[in-house]
Amino acid sequence: MSKRTWDLFVELRKELVESQRIRSQILGFKITFVSAFVALLEGSDSAKILFVIPAFASICFDYIIHSYSFSIKRIGGYIRNHIEKQLIKDGEFDQDFVSWQCYLQNPETKQNLVLYGNFGFTLLVSIVAGYALWSPFLPVFTPMLIAALVIALFADIYAYLSPRKLGEW
Repeated sequence: MSKRTWDLFVELRKELVESQRIRSQILGFKITFVSAFVALLEGSDSAKILFVIPAFASICFDYIIHSYSFSIKRIGGYIRNHIEKQLIKDGEFDQDFVSWQCYLQNPETKQNLVLYGNFGFTLLVSIVAGYALWSPFLPVFTPMLIAALVIALFADIYAYLSPRKLGEW
């Protein structure tokens, strides 16, 4: 086995684990920040329009989370397609050995529940913001804010689907 291949494998796995840790921390911060902001606004009729702030913040957090998800999948894809194949080619493993990244690609090992939960949280906050903006007592620019919120939500959905561009996950 090439020491360089192994060292690269170890370093990429460290980077992957660190990205997963940071993504989890950002997700926790998103839930805490957005929930606290919504709780502060609850009960204040004059601040209804401010409900768009946690909705847009939630969407922006999603972009950061999607970015880390893409990074994790990119690293995993590189390890699977290059490093693990090289380790098998070098004779470190049998030809029929299923490497970790290839194993993770199997349908029975996939899970997207955290991503669904993350987007569901964003959708929930956006619905609350949309409802608050729909109120007839708000200023004229409410339709523009609603349109911006809808566009941002569709962009969030697109960002959620973007990591799939690296192949089957």
